[in-house]
Formats: sequence, C-alpha cells, structure tokens
Amino acid sequence: MSLIALQSIKKPWAHLLVHAEGEALDTILSVPAHFMTKTISGKKCKTKAGLLGEFSRVFSFPEYFGHNWDALEECLADLDWLPAKGYLVVVTDADQVLTKPDEEDDFETFVEILSEAGEAWSLKESDEATGNGLPFHAVLAVSDRHKRTRHNWFAPPLAMERKAAKSTPVRKSKKSSP
Repeated sequence: MSLIALQSIKKPWAHLLVHAEGEALDTILSVPAHFMTKTISGKKCKTKAGLLGEFSRVFSFPEYFGHNWDALEECLADLDWLPAKGYLVVVTDADQVLTKPDEEDDFETFVEILSEAGEAWSLKESDEATGNGLPFHAVLAVSDRHKRTRHNWFAPPLAMERKAAKSTPVRKSKKSSP
C-alpha cells in the first residue's frame, strides 16, 4: 500500500492503524528505505515508566534523558544521533499502552507528544537546506479485535492509499426496443 501520509510533513503526525488480527505490519506499512523506522512494543508500555523506558531503549536516548514527558518530547524532537530523511514510530499492540483507567490523561499526553514531535520535525530544515521539514509520524497499531479497548485514541485513522487496479470501463448495454 502506498502511504503518502507517512511521507508528508503535514499533520496529522500521529495515526491509528487498525489491522486484522495476526496481520504483519511490515506488509501493511510500506516506508521508504531512507526512513528510520523504530518499533515500540505496546506490551512493554503498560505504565508511564515502562513507556519511557521502552522509548529510551529503542531510540538509544542519551544518558541525560530524564524519564519524564518533557524529556520524551525533547528527545523525539531532536534525534541528532539518528540522522535520517524521515522518521516513523510504530507502536505495536497500542491497546496495551497506559492501560490503567487513571492513565487516560497520560495516554492523551503521550499522543500529543508524538504529534508535537511531528510538528517540530516539519519545521526543521532538511539536509538539503531547502527549508522543507522532515517527516516524523507515529502509528498506533491495534488489531480490529482490540480497537474498542480504548474509547478515544486521540489520533485519526491512518489514510491508506491503495493503488487503484486497472479497471475495465463498464459498457452500457443498449436497450432493445420491443
């Protein structure tokens, strides 16, 4: 599938991807080779501490990473140690992220941080100094079976552009007169 939305510097920067149970995400998400793709295991992000630790581990955040929301936002908007032409963060099993009922606000904050990082990257100058920003998108992937575990995902569905199959024009049948 063509995923033009993930190559854009325009919002939205955080997306919800509902997929079939057991469907491999790498078959759904076709991302350019020059992009940096990082996969976060939602199963390791059930708590805020777990989420921050998983991001730190996967992104190899610097030692000064403060393990709080501000530090996560700062590091995701920087990534100087991981140069790329674009960034994609895929959170698998997103239904497992911050699952306690009192963490709904934390989940909203998390999605806001992903969006703010996308906005920050959209405003940066690219390596070619064209003045254009770099794409940074986050995909919250959840199986269709688990989508209803959260009443608000705070992210719109990922726009999936499918290549149109060549179609044969439909011929109008001539009505025969009796």
